[in-house]
Amino acid sequence: MSNCPQLRVECIVKLGGSAVTVKDRLETEKLDEIRKIAEFLNVKSQQQQQTAVHSDNNEERHQNKPCILVHGAGSFGHFQAKEYGVADGYHSNMDDEQIRKVKEGFCKTRISVTKLNHIIVTELNAHGVNAVGISPCGGWETDDRRVVKSDIVSIQNLLAAGYLPVLHGDCVLDRQRGCTILSGDTIIETLCSEFNPKRVIFLADVDGIYDMPPSDPKSSTLPVVTVTEDGSITAAIATSCLEHDVTGGIRKKLKSATSIVTESKGATKVFVCRINAVGAYNAYMQGNLLGELGTEIRFQDSVS
Repeated sequence: MSNCPQLRVECIVKLGGSAVTVKDRLETEKLDEIRKIAEFLNVKSQQQQQTAVHSDNNEERHQNKPCILVHGAGSFGHFQAKEYGVADGYHSNMDDEQIRKVKEGFCKTRISVTKLNHIIVTELNAHGVNAVGISPCGGWETDDRRVVKSDIVSIQNLLAAGYLPVLHGDCVLDRQRGCTILSGDTIIETLCSEFNPKRVIFLADVDGIYDMPPSDPKSSTLPVVTVTEDGSITAAIATSCLEHDVTGGIRKKLKSATSIVTESKGATKVFVCRINAVGAYNAYMQGNLLGELGTEIRFQDSVS
């Protein structure tokens, strides 16, 4: 945990790699989707400023409602990480050539993921959002893939100054493996433990969590997934994962979402929605799907 002053974050938004890239085409972004989310975040920012200006409440007038954006890598980084085995890292049983290959992949993967971060941050700024990209590499560290160091202070300082921090899945140093992949979902779990956001919204290329893979014509969206105190899910859910996805796909996303709900005991609302859908906007603006497509993941005790 950090020693920086506590700052309550309004919302953490995760842009899934499949939502902002074509995951089976190397380094291919979905620019239209990125621009739409940038336009929305600009409107949200303007509305908050207008609310503050016209408020009779002095505290509310000066209150900042900070948000954090985290995006996956999608087709930027996953292919390189898979080819070079970056997620598994390197160890003493490897020969020099094997270690050299993993380290080469580490560098190539980082080049790719930072390209996408640059694209997203550029579009956000072009639409009037004061976004600043932050790469975890160097500031975050893992021990056998478990986060043991995180640069929370830099994020805190940017939030306090009125900027939108934009983090991304990245390559990081690992104390046992030498290096590994730090997924955007794992980053969000860490951020939630530090900032206690009111809500977290996972934006994907599907409408929410399904009872079976969404490619199955018999599948249907689950409006609510209930999580018990031990992290168990009270619904039958089947998932699928692309071969080159080194971060676990929807399985990891669901695991992260349920962890956030259980750790906060329902204080942090969690939603999974299609990017730029009405349900996503409702969840972001009001903390409720309001009957639109999407999935809310609830703590059992918070179910009315």
